[in-house]
Amino acid sequence: MQSLGCSSIEEYLDVLDENRVEQETLQFFLRITISRFFRDRKLWTSLADSVFPFLLEQNDALKIWCAGCSCGEEVYSLNILHQLTWPTCSSIEILATDANDACLERAQKGIYQKSSLRELEPTILSTCFHPSVHRAQFAINQTFKKGITWKHHDFFSALPDRGFHTVFLRNNLLTYHSPGVQSIVLDRILQSLLPGGFLVIGSHEVLPPQPFNLVPTACNMIYQLQENV
Repeated sequence: MQSLGCSSIEEYLDVLDENRVEQETLQFFLRITISRFFRDRKLWTSLADSVFPFLLEQNDALKIWCAGCSCGEEVYSLNILHQLTWPTCSSIEILATDANDACLERAQKGIYQKSSLRELEPTILSTCFHPSVHRAQFAINQTFKKGITWKHHDFFSALPDRGFHTVFLRNNLLTYHSPGVQSIVLDRILQSLLPGGFLVIGSHEVLPPQPFNLVPTACNMIYQLQENV
């Protein structure tokens, strides 16, 4: 507000109404991009024990969308889980999207602070990462970058693709937007999910108060899209 010469919230809102660049600048500052590998251990246990075995019984290849992927920690966690648990069972195709180009660039480099890796078991850390040239940073091994497509996309534009078996929508849409916006955008996102597929949300997030065709699972972060009747 000071840099724009605004002396009140009302003046700043007037600027935002007229200036698309300032809208994007504000959205950039509001986004929290901090995450970590295998965040919410209960979620990853459920994915490994029930969700992906269920999907792999019916599909030779899995198609997954990580919407709002930030700097890539969950994307790589997903690839690590697949390659270490079912390396010969199926192929996996991951579309990782975010509206923040700086986050996408960092994600593609795959270099992380040790704080992002604190939930990793020592064997996974030594198997999947190697020390970076930068002090106290680790780079993910090249093999775990395979099968990932990175793309700029925000929730308010057209779907980037369809036919996903799982959509990760964690700690973004359902955290930062009003229920009305959540309902509209979530309805569109679910159009990309195959019947019987799974929606994954954040541990402290709840679905907007609208009757979606989603069924809760044993894990409070995972919902299954009902088959069409």
